[in-house]
Amino acid sequence: MALTNPAQVVDISAALTALEPLGADQYCIAFGPGATQFCATPNGYSTTQLPRKVVKDLLGGQLRKVLHASFGSDANSYFFTYERRGGGITHRAGGGIPTGLKSFVNRISSASKERASSLRVQLGANGSYVAWAGSLWASRRISEGLRAVLHHMSSTDFDETNGSQGVLMSGTIDNIAWHDNSSWYFKNGDAYAELCTSRGAELLRAAWDNLTHTNLAYIAIDPHSPTGGTFAFFEKAQDGREPNFVLRFEPEDIVSRLHSKRNPPPSYNQVINVPKDLEGLQVFQWAVSRYTGRSHARDSWELELKKGERVKSLKYMGKDWFLVENQRRQHGWVHRSWLDFQQMIPHVDPREAYARFTVDVEKMLKTGNIRTFPDLPRYMNACTKDICSPRKTDPHCLGICYHDLHELMRGSGDYCLDTLKMERNKWHPDRFARYCHPDHRETLREKAQALFVLFGVLMDMFENPPAPELAA
Repeated sequence: MALTNPAQVVDISAALTALEPLGADQYCIAFGPGATQFCATPNGYSTTQLPRKVVKDLLGGQLRKVLHASFGSDANSYFFTYERRGGGITHRAGGGIPTGLKSFVNRISSASKERASSLRVQLGANGSYVAWAGSLWASRRISEGLRAVLHHMSSTDFDETNGSQGVLMSGTIDNIAWHDNSSWYFKNGDAYAELCTSRGAELLRAAWDNLTHTNLAYIAIDPHSPTGGTFAFFEKAQDGREPNFVLRFEPEDIVSRLHSKRNPPPSYNQVINVPKDLEGLQVFQWAVSRYTGRSHARDSWELELKKGERVKSLKYMGKDWFLVENQRRQHGWVHRSWLDFQQMIPHVDPREAYARFTVDVEKMLKTGNIRTFPDLPRYMNACTKDICSPRKTDPHCLGICYHDLHELMRGSGDYCLDTLKMERNKWHPDRFARYCHPDHRETLREKAQALFVLFGVLMDMFENPPAPELAA
C-alpha cells in the first residue's frame, strides 16, 4: 500500500543532528524513486521524503547511528539498519519488500545475535535486491553479470523461485550497487572489487577511470535513475583532508573534488562545478582555441583542443586556468594562453535558458492576471551586434533581438518550423491579452505583438535562409 501521508512534512533536522556521524571512510548513499534520498557520511546525515515509520524511529531519540539504508521501487519497499544508543543493531523493513527477501530477513533475524547484527539489504528497481549477513547472501532480479560474480565468489549457491542464495568463500559483501542497464559494482574485501559499465554509461566509466581504485571507500549507483547516470564515488580521506569524491545527479554535469594523477595546478584540489548566476542559469563564455593539442601534452586533466575550435569557458579556476567544454560535451582544463575570447560576452546555456523560460511562461499563463511582461534579456542576451544595440537598449522594446531569440530557441533541442509556430502562438496579441490584468492589458498586448513579430522573423528566415550570418 502506498503512503498516503508523506513524511516529508515533518521537520526531522534536529533528530538527524542528534545522531552520531558515521566513522571515517564510512558512507551510505541511498537513492529512491523520485526525490527520495538518504545520505549518511562522516560529516552527518541528510534526507528527503522518508517513510513514516523511519521518521518515527528517528524522532524516538533511541538511535545512535543509521548504518545502512536502501529504497525499492515501491513507497513501502525500504530497509534501514540502525545502531541503538543502548547498544545493539536493529532493522526497519518496509512491508513492500519482496517475498523472498522477507524470508531471508526472518531467517537471519531468528539466528544468532551476531548474525542478525551483520544483516544488510540493498534494494533496487523492479523488485531487485541483494541481502547479506556475514558470508550468507540472497538476491533477485540482478543483472546476469553481477549474478555471475556472486556465483564465482561463492562456495555454494543455488537458484529458486523467489531468487538466488549462496555462501561466499571468504569475507562478506562490503559494497554493492547496480542498475537495470547492466552497470554494477561489487566489492568483497580484498578478494574482489570491480565496476562493470554498459553501453551508454560513459560518464560512470569516466568517473571510475579517474579514481585511485585502491583508495576507494564507497560507490553508489542510483538504481531508479532513467539511465544509471546518477552515482557517487568517495575515496578514503588522507592526511586530514576532506576526501576526494565524484558525484552526478542525472541529467546535471559531474561535480568532483579530485587530485589529478598528473600534478594539476594547486587550485585543482577543490570542488569543480559549473557556476550559476543569481537566476539559477548556467553561465558560460565562448572562446576559440588558438592551438591544437594540450599545453602539457601528457596531462590528461587538460582538455585536448583543435585549432579554431569553438569552446565554452565554464569557470575561471585560478592562475589563468579555465574549466572548458568542447562541442562533444567533454570537460577539461585549458590555459588562458590557448584561448581567444574575441570580446565574446558571457551568457547562458541555451538549453537551461529555454527550460527556465518555458517553465516561467507556463506558470505565468496558468496564474493569469499578468501585470508585467517577462524580462527576456534575463533568459538570453548574447547578441553584441551594433545594428541591434539601439532596440535592445530601448526601454520601450523587448530588450532582445532576433539573434537572441534564435539562440534561446536553439535550446529547445528541436529548432524547426513547427516549434517556432507553437511558441509564436503563445504570444498572439489577442490571445495573450486574455491573460492580462485589465489595467495593464494594452501595454502588455503591444509587448506580445513585438515578440510575435520576432518569432515571425525567425520563421521567415527558416523558410528562406539568408547568408549564414545568424548562425555565426
